Amino acid sequence: MLSSCRMPFFCLIVAVLLSACKKESVFSEEDKFIEHIEEFSELKPEVSAAGYEFIEIQWKPIQNTHYKPVTYTIYLNDKKIIESLTANKYSLINLSAGQKYEIKVVASTTEGKQTSNALSASTLSPSNAGLSVYQEYRIHQFSVIGGNTSVQKLPDGGHLLVKLLQHEGYFDDDPFKIVIFRTDVHGNMVWYKLLRQKVSNTTIGGVMPLALHNNGQEGLMFLQNYVIKFSIANGEIILEKAYGDDLSKPSFQSIYYASNQQVIIGTQQGSLMAINPEDLSLLWNRMNIDRPGAIGDIKIDSKRNIYYIFRDRNDSYANIRVHKCNPEGEFIKSFLFDGTLPGEYNYGFNMSALLIDNQDKLYLFGKNYSYNFLRFFKFDTEGNVIKKNQTSDYLLADQAFFNTNGDIVLLGQVDGGGFATYSGLYVFDKDMNIKSKLFYKDIPYHRVSGITSNIDGTYNLFLAYVQTYTYSNKNFIFIKTGLDGKI
Repeated sequence: MLSSCRMPFFCLIVAVLLSACKKESVFSEEDKFIEHIEEFSELKPEVSAAGYEFIEIQWKPIQNTHYKPVTYTIYLNDKKIIESLTANKYSLINLSAGQKYEIKVVASTTEGKQTSNALSASTLSPSNAGLSVYQEYRIHQFSVIGGNTSVQKLPDGGHLLVKLLQHEGYFDDDPFKIVIFRTDVHGNMVWYKLLRQKVSNTTIGGVMPLALHNNGQEGLMFLQNYVIKFSIANGEIILEKAYGDDLSKPSFQSIYYASNQQVIIGTQQGSLMAINPEDLSLLWNRMNIDRPGAIGDIKIDSKRNIYYIFRDRNDSYANIRVHKCNPEGEFIKSFLFDGTLPGEYNYGFNMSALLIDNQDKLYLFGKNYSYNFLRFFKFDTEGNVIKKNQTSDYLLADQAFFNTNGDIVLLGQVDGGGFATYSGLYVFDKDMNIKSKLFYKDIPYHRVSGITSNIDGTYNLFLAYVQTYTYSNKNFIFIKTGLDGKI
């Protein structure tokens, strides 16, 4: 029998031996290797552009969980078109107009592991109806072409337009896209190009100005602090550039195409810039720190002096201001106009359109915030008022231009409350006498967001219908009017 003094020592020896046995059993277990299944990220091709004879598709780059390089193979109606493609975008060309195609994209590794997905897409189809006076535009069955309208008339009589396309299901996590599209002289859509909402970390804003360059062979789109240069032939992007830095990004508000060597840009922060449309290089930038505000419509006179509508943030109310700068964008002076009329409250004004004629006389149009009443001024290059309207006229002035007769055409809106809204055209002579008024009351409630003129005295209207309880049509609309805007 062990003595009481030896018992603790004996227990310690037993515990050490047991512990050693447990450690030995742990280390003697066979190592287990857990193999991860090789997988791909989701492949979801979508149409990014289309025309009469081409379809462009793109997809997010596919990731392989084993970090193996991935290439792509494209099939058109089960026929292999290209393999070993490394880019995540491809254009199928020499297609037939108005045809539906089955397109399949296969992503694979060199070891043969692959994933695939397919989609149906159609080329655009021209109308055979001759000179069309009415067109409705829709890209996908459940998409809506909306937002602000930027439009430029092309040398061939067609148009270039920039809008927003909304289709929550189709674009996955990107419910809005920018859509650029071209139409021919009959209003047929020739091609369209879709751009993702975020371009170089820039999101869609409310205004996307548009300009033509290189004799109408190239387009320029201005998106917040970003400029995209693209081909008019098919929408292919030629050049892109962002301006500013993370601390001082400009937000482009208005532009003026001065020449093939200069585009003048006004920003929401009040700075005035100029870029070269050839290489998008910055020519100059006038910050105007002492004059915070937003720059509206821009024009230049025969001496290349620059004029623009200015919405000064230091004003207690939205006063009517036009700034004058020299050709290098250096501030010269500010013109302040009195927009008050008897019998009206005047809590500010929203001036939207500025014109200048070949005699260097300027014309300014807008509205009274309180009543949506029309305001207009004619003045010289020193800000001296030649004429202003003396009576109220209910029109929400929007866009203005000179027609082929040298008269001024003013597009505006008439809101009757609720859904009741329609567009109107006023025609002025250069003495600012109203020659005619035309209201589109026979068209269902609508808003015209773009207008251009033709040499034969007709106009091209781009509009969207107001959705009511009794009328629903979400398509984007083109109408070519008769003489003097009549329908």
